[in-house]
Amino acid sequence: MQTLRQMAAGFVAALRERGIPATPYFGQNDGTLMQLEYALEFPVLTIGCGPTNSIRGAAHLSGATDALVVDIGGTTTDIGVLVDGFPRQSAHAVEIGGIRTNFRMPDVLSVGLGGGTIIRETESGTTVGPDSVGYRLPQEGLAFGGSTLTATDIALAVGGAGIDGLEAPAVPETVGAVAWSAMREILEDSIDRMKPNAAPVPVILVGGGGIIAPTELDGVAELIRPDHFGAANAV
Repeated sequence: MQTLRQMAAGFVAALRERGIPATPYFGQNDGTLMQLEYALEFPVLTIGCGPTNSIRGAAHLSGATDALVVDIGGTTTDIGVLVDGFPRQSAHAVEIGGIRTNFRMPDVLSVGLGGGTIIRETESGTTVGPDSVGYRLPQEGLAFGGSTLTATDIALAVGGAGIDGLEAPAVPETVGAVAWSAMREILEDSIDRMKPNAAPVPVILVGGGGIIAPTELDGVAELIRPDHFGAANAV
């Protein structure tokens, strides 16, 4: 409760300081909105709004109403289902901190792949994560002058992505190829797990780590990267 009150006060103060006459709303776990007063009374209804914000943002940016939404951040990839413009709800009870709840929560699959996922070359081969440098990517990633090989470095090295002002890091060709293939396989397998059937489905790619995804994925009818895809959650 106290955390949400501090957050709400910060939002209201930021709007006031900038002269923005907007009425603040909070996102709910099911992708709908609620007034500030209601959110302060029932803060638990916001606990799952992170993924739902991305799903709703993906719908707004792409104009799609039915698709899978793949949200790639710095640490994880969250995959949700967009149905008639809203997140599909989980049909099972969701545990929060080890406690079973009966709240409406989005049906989301999270896997350990993000822009900061650490790539290692071991005796048994090249491994992808699941640990990550997370928000420290601009300090620790090879392309940024750091010493840690990450998924972002792999995407840059194999030509799968580009970042203005950065050169592709020097990565052994075999390491780059194996890691890039493994990253693609993680995404494809995760998408297959969330598809309603075996038929290819449209996928909306969002999130700041979205640059690590290939331009084509097996089992995907259309891969949509809307303008400003990195800011879908904020939208």
